[in-house]
Amino acid sequence: MRPDPFVGYSLLLRVIIYGAVPAFTAWQFVRLRRALHVFQLEGYKRARFLDWCKQNRDRARFLSRSTLKKPLVMTGRAWRILLVATLLTVALLLGPAAGGHLAWGAPADLIAWALSTVVAFWFAPQILVAADVLLAPVQKAINSSYERGARAKLARIGPEVVGVTGSFGKTSTKVAIAGLLGGTAYPTPGSYNTPMGVCRAINEGLDGSHRFFIVEMGAYQRGEIAELCRLVEPKVGVLTAIGPAHLERFGSLDTIRAAKYEIVQALAPSGVAVMNVDDPEVRALADKTDHVRVIRYGIDVAGRPDVTATEIRVSERGTQFIVGSAAGSAPAGMRLLGRHAIGHVLAAVGVGIALDRSLEELVKRIGELEPAEHRLQVIPGAQGVTVIDDAYNSNPDGAASALEVLDAMPGERKVVVTPGIIELGSKQAEANERFGEAAAEIADTVIVVARVNRDALVKGAERAGGAAEVITVDSLDQATEELKRLLRAGDVVLFENDLPDQYEN
Repeated sequence: MRPDPFVGYSLLLRVIIYGAVPAFTAWQFVRLRRALHVFQLEGYKRARFLDWCKQNRDRARFLSRSTLKKPLVMTGRAWRILLVATLLTVALLLGPAAGGHLAWGAPADLIAWALSTVVAFWFAPQILVAADVLLAPVQKAINSSYERGARAKLARIGPEVVGVTGSFGKTSTKVAIAGLLGGTAYPTPGSYNTPMGVCRAINEGLDGSHRFFIVEMGAYQRGEIAELCRLVEPKVGVLTAIGPAHLERFGSLDTIRAAKYEIVQALAPSGVAVMNVDDPEVRALADKTDHVRVIRYGIDVAGRPDVTATEIRVSERGTQFIVGSAAGSAPAGMRLLGRHAIGHVLAAVGVGIALDRSLEELVKRIGELEPAEHRLQVIPGAQGVTVIDDAYNSNPDGAASALEVLDAMPGERKVVVTPGIIELGSKQAEANERFGEAAAEIADTVIVVARVNRDALVKGAERAGGAAEVITVDSLDQATEELKRLLRAGDVVLFENDLPDQYEN
């Protein structure tokens, strides 16, 4: 018979160790896994995760709904954090009890166990963060290995690299560039726009058939774009826009401007910057850029664009225009909708010119372009309803462009479903009021989803003078039920933005 390792402990404490501790640990494992979901959604940013937990104390069960849009992905990192956090919980439960027993015996050991159990319960998020801190050297070594592999593969294949960044429009511009460059172009999939995401894209998807590598570059602070540029060394850098998207994280527009301009600063003297001069902020940066060749693109002649569009005609079936450049001009037509889509295409033409592709070849492919997923996609819905899916859009300019598309679409009844725009810091309420007012002027019904921007959106809609019915719901599921009641054949519904799970109420 195996000896009892806890012999000498009080009988009650031994009963607890053999019964209550395993039961609590199993429960804590479930709670930690739910907390890990939020941690992952926040990009493993410790401060943001703890801030979310502080602001959402009433959601003690974390994200336990079965209808999550983005479920937890149990990657190697996620498993390591979860298992170490669980072991820390066990250590927290047993360590103080053992110390209390050795120092004072009963009932100090029981009191120490009870207090440590309360701490483990209330500070589960902090335990998760502590596990991540302890694992930081391991994660750094793993990341370094991935990065070395990506650098070696990139050097071996040697594609011409195009980097794309901006406050918005990155993904759609990336898709347009890949479309115009043709089958030998490899764009980073989805939103793989972080260093590890780009390394994964290289290690898993890049191969010898790819002449061009189109890299979307995301950032939440200064230095992140520069880090990506050091990794892939782009020959062409595209700057789409500078605006308040993610202002809450950056802190100021000056910081956003400096962070996005890193893509131009990182270019070698032989590189080319392709810059959207319809955007006043980008135009000012283009005007001061003299260390590399600049290709300016846009529609506004005040920006002196090198690549532009004229004679623009927009309908529900698509857009017709004339592409103009120093190499000449050519008529083009595309199925893409919205004024922003023209900018994405002009950026792609600018990149093609920088890579010595002919205007004729580039324009020929414009008509074959498809919208990026969930970005102003027009989808025939059930029972004759038209759906405009713009769920991945999250900035004021893009939202205004989506409303223009809705306004141009023929339809019996027009409905906007939106949670508004997030991460705009001090500008968020004002921006959502303007959006709510504009939506109410165009749509017959505005359905406001979740509570995060509800007051601002409703206030803005009311400024429109009651032109639209305003319905508030707590979730997308509730919005869907309202749509079933409202929509009939011939109606058009715009889904504008979609909150990450941690923002929904």
